[in-house]
Amino acid sequence: MDENKLNQLYQNIASTVIETIPEEWSKVLIYGEIIEDVQKGFFYYYPEGKDNPIYGHNIPDLFEIDHGSYRNQWGQLLDDLEELWHEFKNNDQEPWTSLTMVIKSDGEFNIDFSYEDLTNANDHKRKIVWKHKYLGLWPENQDDKEFLEHHIELNQDEA
Repeated sequence: MDENKLNQLYQNIASTVIETIPEEWSKVLIYGEIIEDVQKGFFYYYPEGKDNPIYGHNIPDLFEIDHGSYRNQWGQLLDDLEELWHEFKNNDQEPWTSLTMVIKSDGEFNIDFSYEDLTNANDHKRKIVWKHKYLGLWPENQDDKEFLEHHIELNQDEA
């Protein structure tokens, strides 16, 4: 695989999200999921000097930003993620099903790829696990808390 092409695609994903954030930030976490003809993506970021992450989809309401222009940026993120996925697939690499990209304001960058079969996966539950793993967040809903506790108990050997 062409490393320069990959680096450009990673840069495109990062730039699209960073351009969407209307304030100084210390860390951004991007989740993307691509399965044939299905794209999902979201991100959280930590404002500079703050310990609580902001969910990307809340930006328009928090900062009085036009929902249409936010949706355009979000659509670009999905396109960027799909292009990265196709780059893997077109170069005879096993196509990932999801990824998490962590970007720090000092330029540090990390990416985790997952190849888990998501065909029958529950989006809501997967997001609960992701938010706990990457953001340290616990759900407020009691059923979701019990699900997460059970998930952690079942998977503690993998930690």
